[in-house]
Amino acid sequence: MDRYGDLSITPQERLNLSNGELSKFWLSRVHKKDPIARIGYALWSPSAEDLKRVVTTGDPKYWGHKPYQYWEIMARTTVVNLAAGLQKGGYEGTFSEMRQQIKLVGIEVAKQHANFVALDIKNGHGNVDGLLSLKQVADYHHFAFSKYNIPSDFYGGTWLSRIPDEAEFKLYGNLYCHDCDTNTGYSGQ
Repeated sequence: MDRYGDLSITPQERLNLSNGELSKFWLSRVHKKDPIARIGYALWSPSAEDLKRVVTTGDPKYWGHKPYQYWEIMARTTVVNLAAGLQKGGYEGTFSEMRQQIKLVGIEVAKQHANFVALDIKNGHGNVDGLLSLKQVADYHHFAFSKYNIPSDFYGGTWLSRIPDEAEFKLYGNLYCHDCDTNTGYSGQ
């Protein structure tokens, strides 16, 4: 647990969110070793070269000993999944409009991440203050997605609507969060 410092959301991170600067927000979280920041930064990094630099110069254990290409592929599949979820939820738009809508969803997801981190610290869930569990991450994605009519099963951690989320976390959780916290004390939102 010593590898985590202060995981609270800083005023600068809140300012980044207010300004829609997702790359800066998630990069700050990467530096704190926030597990979800890996996919967040992969999604919103300015370029593949920036992602490659951050992954290759970072702690291999934090990155799950996976190369930057892994995280780039995770980001690309996430974007395709979000587009499909928006369409399933009734959104129709041009390619450019879809990209903008995906960014709006990304901003909402990042805001919910910040809110859940603050709640985790306040309520003392899990073993590390501010470190979220797979269940917390799924819950805030579901909440953010509902604002855009995206069905909850379009979140990568809970694809299978007929399978209990806990079973899916065991199947897929290590794909994106090998070091998330436990659910101790967290009963859901």
